[in-house]
Amino acid sequence: MNAVRATVTVPVDPATAFRLFTDEIDQWYVRGRHSWIDPDRAVAIRFEDGHLRELWDDGGHVDMGRIVRWEPPHRVVWADLLNPDGRMEIEVAFTAVEDGTEVLLEHRGLDTLPPDVAGRIRRGYSWNIVLSWFAARWPEA
Repeated sequence: MNAVRATVTVPVDPATAFRLFTDEIDQWYVRGRHSWIDPDRAVAIRFEDGHLRELWDDGGHVDMGRIVRWEPPHRVVWADLLNPDGRMEIEVAFTAVEDGTEVLLEHRGLDTLPPDVAGRIRRGYSWNIVLSWFAARWPEA
C-alpha cells in the first residue's frame, strides 16, 4: 500500500470547511512535542507564500510542504518537503455530503520512506488524530 487515507465529516459546507482548514489551521492544529518539526521554537503553522510552514519564535520557519494544487473549495495538495526526494504528497479533499462536508486526507508516496516510518504512517493514527483536531472545532459534530 503506497498511500493511507483518513476521513472526517464536519457540519459545514465545503467552502467553509476548506477555509477553516487552510486559513485557520493555526487555530485548530494542536501544539505539542509530537506535532512540530522543532517544538522548542515552533509558535504557529500556516499556509503562506505557496507553502505549509511551521513558524518559529525567532522569526524563522521551516517549509514542511510546497503547495502543488490550491483549488478552493474542493482540494489542497502539498508536496511533503520533509521527504528528501519530494515524491510524497498530501491531498485534502472537501466533498459535500448530507450532514456537511466529508474531509478526505490522502498521504501518497509512502514507498519513498524507510519501512518502519512508512508502517507507522500506514496505520493511520497520525492523520486520524490531525483530522480529529479539525473536527473538534464543532463539538456537536
